Amino acid sequence: MKVVAVLTADLDETPLGTRSRLCDEIDGVPVLLRTIDRISQAKRIAEIHILCPTDQHARCASLLADLPVKLHAARITSTPWKALVRAARKWSLDGWRGGLGGTTSFDEFLDASLLAQVLQNVTADYCLCVSPSAAVFDPVLADRMIEHQDRVEAEEEITMTFTQAPPGLAGVLLHRDAVQELAEKSIPIGWVFGYQPDVPRKDQIFLPGCCEIPVELRYSAGRLLADTSRGVATVEDFLRAGEEVVGEANVGRWLTKRANGTVQPLPREVEIELTTEDSYPDAMLRPRGSRVPSRGPITVEMVHGIAAELSAYDDSLMVLGGFGEPLLHPQFPAILAAIREGQRRESPIFGLAVRTHASVMTDAHIDAMIDHRVDILNIVLDAWTPGLYGQLMSPNDPSAASLEHVRRNMDRVTERCQQRGSAVPLMVPEITKAKQNAQELDVFFDGWNRKLGTVAISGASHYAKQFPDHSVMNMAPSPRASCSRLRSRCVVLANGDVVLCDQDFCGSSAIGSLTENSLAQVWLSKKFQQVRNAHNCGDFSEHDMCANCNEWHRP
Repeated sequence: MKVVAVLTADLDETPLGTRSRLCDEIDGVPVLLRTIDRISQAKRIAEIHILCPTDQHARCASLLADLPVKLHAARITSTPWKALVRAARKWSLDGWRGGLGGTTSFDEFLDASLLAQVLQNVTADYCLCVSPSAAVFDPVLADRMIEHQDRVEAEEEITMTFTQAPPGLAGVLLHRDAVQELAEKSIPIGWVFGYQPDVPRKDQIFLPGCCEIPVELRYSAGRLLADTSRGVATVEDFLRAGEEVVGEANVGRWLTKRANGTVQPLPREVEIELTTEDSYPDAMLRPRGSRVPSRGPITVEMVHGIAAELSAYDDSLMVLGGFGEPLLHPQFPAILAAIREGQRRESPIFGLAVRTHASVMTDAHIDAMIDHRVDILNIVLDAWTPGLYGQLMSPNDPSAASLEHVRRNMDRVTERCQQRGSAVPLMVPEITKAKQNAQELDVFFDGWNRKLGTVAISGASHYAKQFPDHSVMNMAPSPRASCSRLRSRCVVLANGDVVLCDQDFCGSSAIGSLTENSLAQVWLSKKFQQVRNAHNCGDFSEHDMCANCNEWHRP
């Protein structure tokens, strides 16, 4: 059983669209060379093949001079699927799976058509596909994956082996026939893992191709890939940890400890409320209309300032949502332009999403979202049938926009994207699971999966006992733990107030205001840190919202 490792190395740009750091040095060694060195320590890998864009062949050859690798040049083109993966993975970077549409971390670096080209000229049974940014790749785990494949294949036919490890520790092992099949059918690897309503099958994690790892590692999260600002910081911390990260279980413990104890200078994700004006002020499942104090509209200058601060990192995320309809902001296109003006900065805003009911969406809105590269268009529907939609969205106004109207608007997004050759925005219909719509959950999920390939389910919230509880059941695990969102995310209301999270729709417990301080000053303020410290100590009464919250377990 001969196994070769294959890496696709682009020295200019990563598959996520961030600046490539393959030539950047960590402790004096370029990232790509670190990755190759780690792979070369695996005893079961016979050869390492590097695939690079044709116009980068000379640069790659110079970087890889005297290394025992084989360099191949190929014409690497962008495809609609790659653009969709780029958008779909932005909110799931720390996990091996969980991207919209069933995308995985493997989709970021695995192009079956390119692998097939390499394997045409290579004698090998299996190909281990690895990210070139995997500077702390685990060679022991790689050998164990190969041994697993060898052992299981003797008992039953499998053509793929993978692990549930966080991104960067392992690759995915594919038989050459599996690579060829994926290439011929133009099937991305994520399709194999994703849910397909018309092709019922077991989840891959329950099949023999899943190589077991310790629970400490399986349930940890963190991006050990040197392809984003925060990813590089994690890799550098990992290398400094030394003996502390020897062994898979210890790696998992270290990642969990780091995630629970690290607060970056800025949040990774910021949700911005543009206005509290709403097209469905009486919506039943979330606080809107008169239940929310009138705020805003937020100024274009304030949004521009938030984007400017977040551009310090190249993996920052922004969501335009809050407790109103963002499309009702009178300067919505200008807001998007202010955010994307940062494209001229070294680190533009990485991910941009708009959360809307889509009832007031016009062609001007759609074109603005395409022009300014909105990644995700999250459309809150909450129902599959028109009758239930009306009951949940506009129970007191039968003249409000219907589900049929919203569906026509969604179809218009698809048409405009096709006309303009744009893969984004990626539409994500959402249903809030509640007592009133539980009977439509399955048909909603399967129906939108068939139509768009993406769908989201969220749980109904009582917003820290400030709103009627419509949930089917309390999904919070026991015992209670620290809320991870306090270390990664915050909400800016339309008046500039910063609140801990999206449970504080009244803004009654604001941590600070962007009319007086910068986002970084509020994020690292004593008041914010007091809440984090209280959570770390198991004291959830420090803040009224936290004391009554059931949503602390959300990632």
